[in-house]
Amino acid sequence: MAQAPPVATLVSKIHSLAEAFHERQQRFLADLIAIRSYTGQEKLAVERTLHELRAIGCDEVGIDSAGNALGRIGRGKRTLLYDAHLDTNEVTDESEWPHPPLQPVIENGAMWGLGASDCKGGVAAIVYGAAILKALDLTGDFTVWVMGATLEEDAEGFALRSLVERDGVRPDAVLLAEATDLTLRRGQRGRCEIRVRTTGKAAHASQPHLGESALLKMLPVIAALDRMNSALPEHPVFGRGSQVVSLIEGPHTPNSVPSWCEVAVDRRMMPGETAESILAQIGAVVGQLGATARISDQPVTTHTGERLDGPSFFPGWYLEDGHPLIAAGLATCRQLWGVEPAVDVWRFSTDGTYSAGAAGIPTLGFGPEEERFVHAVDDQVDLEKLKKAAAFYALFPFVDSLKE
Repeated sequence: MAQAPPVATLVSKIHSLAEAFHERQQRFLADLIAIRSYTGQEKLAVERTLHELRAIGCDEVGIDSAGNALGRIGRGKRTLLYDAHLDTNEVTDESEWPHPPLQPVIENGAMWGLGASDCKGGVAAIVYGAAILKALDLTGDFTVWVMGATLEEDAEGFALRSLVERDGVRPDAVLLAEATDLTLRRGQRGRCEIRVRTTGKAAHASQPHLGESALLKMLPVIAALDRMNSALPEHPVFGRGSQVVSLIEGPHTPNSVPSWCEVAVDRRMMPGETAESILAQIGAVVGQLGATARISDQPVTTHTGERLDGPSFFPGWYLEDGHPLIAAGLATCRQLWGVEPAVDVWRFSTDGTYSAGAAGIPTLGFGPEEERFVHAVDDQVDLEKLKKAAAFYALFPFVDSLKE
């Protein structure tokens, strides 16, 4: 292996390789789209990704205990993890789609199909970034792991947590190939699910005076939860947090006075908020009304059968101005295309909720997909942007190591 050439020469080689690999990259993405891979059912998509990682010549290929597809290139001191998830949201009505969701179609320079923008286009970007990196055959003081992640749609960060905490792969930085339209993302709001419960006394509905309705006790609790919105924590970029009662449950006995009632509260959080601080805040309000609050548990089973259950708590995160990871992302774009992209935040949640929000690993977003097509019936990714994203992921380790 040779030392890296001057940056201008390296960039020229990367552009040439991105073009040379582009047809293979498109075929790989089409194959992924054709595989139904709902959360927990990613086995075939993982196997297809492993096949591609072997074909491009990764130094090590395999799955971890959570069933993520993994490929490694290099064995330097600084470890980078490229993350894009293979699972998709579920299709509710195929008749609404302009093309069958599992039949990839190229139209107007974009590939259409379920998961193209969330996040199989990202998988094709990082895998072929690795393909270019391997074809360069250059030494560098870095290790790059490429991860076709699982479970993100229903439990973002759970599979990544397993890789770090169960399998011992802790990167120095994480790059997420979610939808950014070739710009950078530096953070996201967090989210969690709180369950608030009231209790009463059951009685036959024909004699309601003998009971105490937990449902009626819940009414002032719901109103109090809604009033809290005006005083939730604020952030200069994300604005104010929010919470909404999204579900109400009770005993399935329509001829009885309900002895309990529980609501689910969807809370959108600012970076720095913790489970303890949120429960203390909500508990102080609902406790006065005789209710209790807890963070709900989320059951999670991988496609390999492993249980990864955990709290339904997904912290927010934010990279401050001047962070070296942002600087490296800007420098990579500048070297490739002569311009610096916008730097923004995501409105949705990603695996960064674990890497940055929980584990404190610097995390940056860059992907070819556009947010407007995420979870939409016109799901698609621009193929020219797909090629550019591969070039970004090929050059980034060199720029990041050099700290231009």
